[in-house]
Amino acid sequence: MSTGLLLKEAMSGWLKFSHESREHAFAFRIRAFTTRVWSLSAPRFFKGTVTLDGEHFPCEGELTIRLSGPHYWLTFRHPEHGLLRVEGQKQYGRGGLLQSLVTCPLTVSRDHQTLGRAQVAYRDSMLAFPFTALRLVREDKAYGDGQ
Repeated sequence: MSTGLLLKEAMSGWLKFSHESREHAFAFRIRAFTTRVWSLSAPRFFKGTVTLDGEHFPCEGELTIRLSGPHYWLTFRHPEHGLLRVEGQKQYGRGGLLQSLVTCPLTVSRDHQTLGRAQVAYRDSMLAFPFTALRLVREDKAYGDGQ
């Protein structure tokens, strides 16, 4: 079994469907893994959990670290809206350096049709991130319990 880099991350904020006036509490927790430890821009498949208004849904997606900022896409099945795709990218330098390091604007879609937008932010300590979020693990342990 291969060893690789596991990134555990939680982000929270809001999600607003275009046909509604209110913002819903929205968050996700992911475990992104790659065996290409030294390739910063290698896509990292992830599994995790989306929380929308207190309801939990399994999700999966991909995290790709780009020079301009990390890009996320994830999918989850909502009981009312069906299979949703949430996608966006942090944009370093926009809205101030610290804000751009932690904030990610997102688009919510279904079947390539935009249904709304969202925004999440990393709420934990940026200084502790390398120590709490990154681990070398065996591939068979990457998506296990203990998110």
